[in-house]
Amino acid sequence: MVTFLQTVGCAIAVYWYNKPEVYTNQWALLLLPVVIYVLYSFLDGTENTSKGNIWPAFQKSTLHKWIIGRNGYFKGEVVYDNKAALQNTRQCIFGAFPHGVVSLHHMLLMTDADGFVSEFPTLSCEKRRDLAASVVFKIPGWRELLLWMGCVDACRKNAMSVLRKGCSLYILPGGELEQILTRRGEHHVYLKKRKGFCKLALEHGVALVPVYSFGETDMFSTYSILFNLRWWICKNLRVAIPLCRGRGLTMIPRPVPVKCVVGTPIQVEQSLRPTQATIDALHTRFYKDLEKLFDKHKKACGYPDAKLVFH
Repeated sequence: MVTFLQTVGCAIAVYWYNKPEVYTNQWALLLLPVVIYVLYSFLDGTENTSKGNIWPAFQKSTLHKWIIGRNGYFKGEVVYDNKAALQNTRQCIFGAFPHGVVSLHHMLLMTDADGFVSEFPTLSCEKRRDLAASVVFKIPGWRELLLWMGCVDACRKNAMSVLRKGCSLYILPGGELEQILTRRGEHHVYLKKRKGFCKLALEHGVALVPVYSFGETDMFSTYSILFNLRWWICKNLRVAIPLCRGRGLTMIPRPVPVKCVVGTPIQVEQSLRPTQATIDALHTRFYKDLEKLFDKHKKACGYPDAKLVFH
C-alpha cells in the first residue's frame, strides 16, 4: 500500500515538473494522491480474503510497546492461566471479551507489545487472523493498520477459510452489541446467544481459548442516552453508536492498566456436522470457563469486587 502511494505520488510529481501548465492549482496536485488512496481503500477488497495484508515486521515493532507495553501508556500485560497448555496448542480460536469501545486490548495479542508474538509464533503473525467488523475497513488509515496487524472481515467465509488453512482465529463474539453495553466500572459480556464460534471450533476440531481483558471497559465513560434506539440500530443495521468520552472532554482513552488474561485451551473433538445439542454443550463449557477465568484472576488484576454480567 505504501509503495503504491509512493509510486503514484512520484509519477504525478515528475509529470507536473515536466508539464507545469497542466496543473495550475497546486492544491489539486496535493489532493489527488489522497483521492486515489481513498478510492483504493474502498475498492481494494483485501479485507474480504482470508489472506489479508499482514505485515509481521509491523506486528513486532517496538512502537506497540510504547502504546500498550508494560511501560507504555496503558501499562498492558498478558496474563496466562496455563502457559504450558497454550504452548502445546498449534491451532485454536481465541474467544475474547469484552469488546469495549475500541478493543485496544486486542493489540496485546496482535503485536509483540508484551512478547506474545515472539513467544507464540504458531498462534500469531502468518499463522493467525483476527476478525473485525466490516465498517472499520471503510476508515482510511485505520483500515491499513488493522490489515497490517492481521485483521480480515468478520464473515463466516473468511473464518472457515482461515481455519481450513491451519491458521488460528481471534474473535470478539460479543461484537457491536457488547460494544454498546460497555459501562465504566462494570463488566458486561454478550455471550448467551453467540454460538457461531463454538460451531466453527467443532467443525474444524480446533481448541477454544477464553480471553478476558481487565481495564478495557474503563478507558471511556459511556452514556445511556437513546440506548434503546441505538440498540435497535445495532441489532438491525449492525452499526454501533457508542456515546462516550475519554480524558476530559476528548476521545483520548484514559491510561488504564490493561491485563489480558488468556485462559486454558478447551480441547474440541471434530464434528463436521455438529448437532445443536453438541454446540450447546461446548457453549456451556466455554461460558463456565470464562466465568471461572474472570473470578480466578480479577483480584490480581485489580478488580477484587468485580462481577461478570452475562447477556
